[in-house]
Amino acid sequence: MVASRKRRHLQQFQNNFFAHNDAAGRAVRNETNDTPQETCQEQQRKHISFEAATTGRLAVSSLYYTVPHSPAKCRFGEPESQDIHDLPTDDFDFSSLNDVDEDIGSGKRKRTAGDDPLHLWNSDADLFLLEFICLEGRGDLAQTTCFCGEADPIYRCQDCHGAELVCLSCALHIHERQPLHRIECWNGTSFQTTTLKALGVRFQLGHPIGVQCVNPIPTFNDNFIIIDYNGVHEVGLDFCGCESAQPHITQLLRVRLFPATTLDPKSAATFRALEYFQMLSFESKVSAWEFYNTVARLTDNTGTRVLKDRYASLLRMIREWRFVMQMKRCGQGHHPGGIQATEAGACAVLCPACPHPSRNLPVGWENSPLEFQFLYAMFLAIDANFRLVWRNVSSDAVDPGLNRGYAFFVEETAYKDFLASHYRVGNPQEKSTCSSHSAVNLADTRASRGLAATGAGTVDCARHNFKRPCSVGDLQKGERYINMDYLFFSSMRSSQDIHVLNISYDIACQWNKNLWSRMSTFPHQYHIDHDHKVVAFFVPKFHLPAHIASCQTKFSFNFIKGVGRTDGEAPERGWADINPIATSTRAMGPGSRRDTLDDHFNDWNWKKVCTMGTTLLRKYKAAIPEVEERASDLKEFEAALDPDQLATWRKEIEMWESDRSLTNPFEVKARTTVTQAAVRLALSKAEAEEIEHGVHISLDDDISPSVLISSGMELEDQQRRVELEACTIGQHATDAQKIKILQHINALRRRISTWSRVQLLYMPYVSCLRSPDDIASEDKVHKIQLFLPSSLPSSFPCDNRLLRYEWDLHQAQANDALDDLRAVINMTYHLYKYKNAFVRGQRANTRAQGIIHSAESRINAISAKYTAARDALIMLASKLGRNDDWQWILKPLDRAKDAVPLNHDEGKTVGQQNISWIWKTPGVSNNQEEGLQDSLRVEWCKAWARAHRWEEEVQLLREEMRRVLSFFEWQARWWDAQGSRRQFSSPAFTEGAVAYAHRQAMLCWRMSAWFRSLWDAVPSWSAEPPAD
Repeated sequence: MVASRKRRHLQQFQNNFFAHNDAAGRAVRNETNDTPQETCQEQQRKHISFEAATTGRLAVSSLYYTVPHSPAKCRFGEPESQDIHDLPTDDFDFSSLNDVDEDIGSGKRKRTAGDDPLHLWNSDADLFLLEFICLEGRGDLAQTTCFCGEADPIYRCQDCHGAELVCLSCALHIHERQPLHRIECWNGTSFQTTTLKALGVRFQLGHPIGVQCVNPIPTFNDNFIIIDYNGVHEVGLDFCGCESAQPHITQLLRVRLFPATTLDPKSAATFRALEYFQMLSFESKVSAWEFYNTVARLTDNTGTRVLKDRYASLLRMIREWRFVMQMKRCGQGHHPGGIQATEAGACAVLCPACPHPSRNLPVGWENSPLEFQFLYAMFLAIDANFRLVWRNVSSDAVDPGLNRGYAFFVEETAYKDFLASHYRVGNPQEKSTCSSHSAVNLADTRASRGLAATGAGTVDCARHNFKRPCSVGDLQKGERYINMDYLFFSSMRSSQDIHVLNISYDIACQWNKNLWSRMSTFPHQYHIDHDHKVVAFFVPKFHLPAHIASCQTKFSFNFIKGVGRTDGEAPERGWADINPIATSTRAMGPGSRRDTLDDHFNDWNWKKVCTMGTTLLRKYKAAIPEVEERASDLKEFEAALDPDQLATWRKEIEMWESDRSLTNPFEVKARTTVTQAAVRLALSKAEAEEIEHGVHISLDDDISPSVLISSGMELEDQQRRVELEACTIGQHATDAQKIKILQHINALRRRISTWSRVQLLYMPYVSCLRSPDDIASEDKVHKIQLFLPSSLPSSFPCDNRLLRYEWDLHQAQANDALDDLRAVINMTYHLYKYKNAFVRGQRANTRAQGIIHSAESRINAISAKYTAARDALIMLASKLGRNDDWQWILKPLDRAKDAVPLNHDEGKTVGQQNISWIWKTPGVSNNQEEGLQDSLRVEWCKAWARAHRWEEEVQLLREEMRRVLSFFEWQARWWDAQGSRRQFSSPAFTEGAVAYAHRQAMLCWRMSAWFRSLWDAVPSWSAEPPAD
């Protein structure tokens, strides 16, 4: 209501404005160079409009138009133009603008009623209710005559546009070719449902509209059932019985009705109903039973009208529809051999980004240099899904599949024959030597009571999440090697020419061991020439942590060369899409289940094709900055390492990338065991050294300036330690603890007092800032100000020698603090690892936690020491006139972010981890502690791998984008050639084949152009293949 009131007020304001300023609107001229100019016969007018925008603001727009000069309005001596600011506006009330929008011109948008449309609608809900009730009667459309002039217009259609009433003759004429519309008849008090068949509408097949068949043949009992998306309809249907009449099923198909049977059909479904259900099942996984009940309730939602049950017929028609559409889309209707000539996997939607020789690979790809071979690799991901179970409710003899290996499921007869022969031999399943993988150890013991299949296995495209042709099969009893081997070798039959294979499997560490020896038991057509291929096995990234340490480095996508940022988890994403349909397929017959899943897999692949343009673009945009960031991170890390040591590490990793049988550089070599006693000893030695340095400070009259500054810095460090010690004991300290801390405070106070007297010899002006009584009167010893040169006010003079001494000492102090910090952090990391691996029980955990707490306190103390040293350097730099170059090395320290171990992940993936700057400062490799050096080596290898994997990812994405365009272009040319491939007996068939082939070719060209337009917006992308 508020919005409507504003609109009325705005309209009134517009009318008043233009009425008052009509002359002003005609006089406004355009004087800019980019708009139309006036001539002596014409003049340009400017029309200003005020409208309420969707945001509730007042929008002003201008429109220029040309009009001829009017002699009646152009008087002699009148100026040609007039400034709008000179026009009379005193009589117009502009205050009404405030009622329209009080926030015009302000930066904050005012909320309007349109921001809460549900609340706005709620105020008009009664209006909707009244209109709905009005539609139950004739409303404003009640008339005594039809638009044709006849009387008694009592019929209206629920499916036609509008609610006009028509007479019987008009209703029959309008619905002559609309037999599935729902009709209502006015009985004087209300509308009652009737049918077009009851009104006398006959649906004549085999002839154009208006042509009467001389020999119409009614259906059996004159009761033909048609299933549409809006209901189940009984229609009066006549077949053509002329001499030239087509078969009954042909006559039905010509009017887009799919017959339930091929012999004397008594029911059918509309093409749109079958297509609607197919698309609905793809998106919502609705079952045929739910769909049939939906259309049945749309026909009658009371149960008082008994409908003929056509559910079984609908199931059959849906299955046949899926199969025919599948054959049509794969081009088998253009093949001279028809459906019988369909090859294995021919109906599967292929991944356009995967390498397909002679389709999307450049000429000479097989002879490309070794450094580019990874661009043409095939990435495969193997997995099993135990949600796709199948109950033992039927057999292939009763329910054979229409797809016989034409799409994704392998050909069932050959598959089961091979498994039966293997079971007769009695080869046992190999046990896992890695972690206790259930997929391996429990493969023969998985519960299968009442199930014909305990799940399904698959081989997918690992980089693009596509199901591969002839790569899906049922698992009879768990995830046995023999099943997965068959699916893998079957999938590879379509990619025999690929030279580089990257195979991902969650149990690849076990499955690959005897793979090639197991291959010898397969038929020859399933063999792979692995001796002339580069084959690498991986474990998906999400599954990798469940493996032992050696497997985590040997089978990691993060460390092996040539895989980019592939994660190997493609099947898991596919299972997430198909799992909701498992409840409706588990009780199907075997053939129906495979055909249904094949159709869903094809839709999954097609959706991936449609979104590949944006998917690859998003990945490419995300990878470009990662390449620069990882390369910069690696460069900074290497700058802090010893060049000779770095050269040795680089040689080791390059040799391992060429031959992975060598020692893995990503594995930790130093296996030092960190015990609790060793940690206690290290901490005790550090504390003893600090106490020793603090106690044995000799100060006398002959002390040098450098000793004065270094002693003052040590006193500052002791102040921080005393403060930390006081905070540690808490409020409820024992007498012994209080005595100990009090002794430390008194000793420190005496040292500060002694040092301050010597300080006056070199810095006498400090006496203006501190009196001798200040030291004794200060309650908290850690708050006594020592007034080192760095802390003096800028107005106080100071000897430059003292400033330089303090600069050098603080710089060394900061570097020493970083060395200590790295050592303690590394020790703490190993302590955590030791505790998690070996410490059990409350008592042992309490002791371990106490030691960890001591180590963490040590890290806090060292961090505070470094921060204090850096703050002093900042003050000294301004006094000494130093530049800021030193700050590139000694950066600000964030305790939570920077004081972390080398392999701190911060919740990121391995490929996105950053190394803290404390491990990249110069001299980090000078510490020759074995464990630290080994950690540095491993982390450098990981940084090297991160940088190279992201660089490879960019190259792979560029090649995949090029391959997608090449595949579309090849597919378009292939469809162009299909139009004339088959010779048909009828010109109509020929025309249809050419038209469909042309439409498919144009679709490929459009998708190629669309993807190219998306990718061309990225300056760094090019469709050209990499130079050899």
